[in-house]
Amino acid sequence: MLRRWLGRFKGYKLLEGYRGVRGDVGAVVDLLLKLNEVVEKEGIVEMDLNPVFVYERGAVVADARIVVGERKRFEMDVGDISFFFKARSVAVIGASTNPIKVGNSVVRSLMSNKNLRIYPINPNASEILGLKAYPSVKSLPEVPDIAIVTVPAEFVLDAVREAAEAGVKGVVIISSGFKEAEVEEGKVREERLREIARKYGIRIVGPNTFGIVSVVGGINASFTPMFSEVKKGRIALVSQSGGICHYIIHKFRDSGFSHILHLGNRCDVDFPDVMRFLREDENTDVVAVYVEGIDNGRGLFEELKRLCSEKKVVVMKSGRSSVADKASVSHTGSMAGDYRVFASAMKQAGAVVVETPTELIDTAIAMEKFEVSGGVAVLTIQAGLGIVAADIIESSGGRLARFGEETVRKLKSLLPPITLRENPVDLSFSGLNLKVFAEVIDTVCRDDDVGLVMFLYAVAPPSWVLPAEVISQIMGRITKPSILGYSSTPENYAEIKEALKGSKTLIFDSVERAAKVAAILSEKRNYF
Repeated sequence: MLRRWLGRFKGYKLLEGYRGVRGDVGAVVDLLLKLNEVVEKEGIVEMDLNPVFVYERGAVVADARIVVGERKRFEMDVGDISFFFKARSVAVIGASTNPIKVGNSVVRSLMSNKNLRIYPINPNASEILGLKAYPSVKSLPEVPDIAIVTVPAEFVLDAVREAAEAGVKGVVIISSGFKEAEVEEGKVREERLREIARKYGIRIVGPNTFGIVSVVGGINASFTPMFSEVKKGRIALVSQSGGICHYIIHKFRDSGFSHILHLGNRCDVDFPDVMRFLREDENTDVVAVYVEGIDNGRGLFEELKRLCSEKKVVVMKSGRSSVADKASVSHTGSMAGDYRVFASAMKQAGAVVVETPTELIDTAIAMEKFEVSGGVAVLTIQAGLGIVAADIIESSGGRLARFGEETVRKLKSLLPPITLRENPVDLSFSGLNLKVFAEVIDTVCRDDDVGLVMFLYAVAPPSWVLPAEVISQIMGRITKPSILGYSSTPENYAEIKEALKGSKTLIFDSVERAAKVAAILSEKRNYF
């Protein structure tokens, strides 16, 4: 794994060989491993080795600067939060009779679960949405498992304290006006929330969150009733932004989620808590994480590493630019930090790192569907699509399959010289001959270096139109993990998507999305 990590550096090409001289990669790896051991044992806080000479046999550190001192400690208490997703009774503190208020929306969201006991808390109402309302948590007929707080910021501390004193195990604070606000009072309020959490042992999600959703558990503890309609699946979405959650669900509602968690300001429940929960959650196979900023990098890394040992994880981090970094502070009160360090740490832990919300979920869906061992074979009947895909795959760190001699020989016997007969493979008009197409597929799938087959097709009516049943036959013949990049009208795309429903093929509406996912899957990752 360390050798693969070294291969990411531009200078690695010099170690592989320059002007007939090669560097001793093994010696460099040994040096790094020994340095890691020394740093861990000796309390080293800074180290600069410059220069390091690498020879054909061995390596020598010519000069070094080492600082020993008290290292910053990153211990973090990671506690249980599973009860949030198993709740059978919920109090809504700040429930409202006004349909445009958050306190009303939360009650409506919860009501999608007919088996959930819901207690609206509002001293000025006797009934909300047909449910009996109560003046306080203490007046309830039972201690609810969790409470959702929607009152204005100045009343939140009293509400949480009352819930804690009543014995409630956890609260979700939707209210804003805390660390994310550019006022000192907000920071003070959030610190007092932490003190309440420590004193009573109550867990707090938020503040400044839209809520949490357990799709598999049927608990929509958020202000968005739409989340009750999300399809059940085995992908968990963990986000520092509620807006990103909503954006993703609008685009991927039918993709299949187990849980959706918006952490907000993370005054108590943080990424490590969630990662431990998801590691032990039998309903989750893949975890998609959106991060803006972190306060305890070591805590995140350690729990992520444990999570990656059992589940597949894909991470996206915003705040890469100076403007976005500044914006993240006013959003959730978190500094974004150096993106390169973050990305490197995530990859070292075993996660896949992507750059956009669409890539985040595209990749999560692909990782849930199959694993890839080998390069990508690109098939098309339009050469330009294949060439663009090849560019995206290689420039994104992926790998095109290197066809063996027998594969190339067979393809050249099947296809005329006017086509591309290696990788990418452009069948051109030969692709309209389904017998030839089938033989090309069989030939490519037999190649040992092919781990994923991608077919790209842009409908060109009336001459180049492959009916849905033909597309289904083509993709069904592929015996290895497969991706279809299909460009057409929205109606025709929906028809093809329906025809492939339940198959092992991933379908995307653009060559960019298809190729980007292929690149990620074909790059050798820790999770394989």
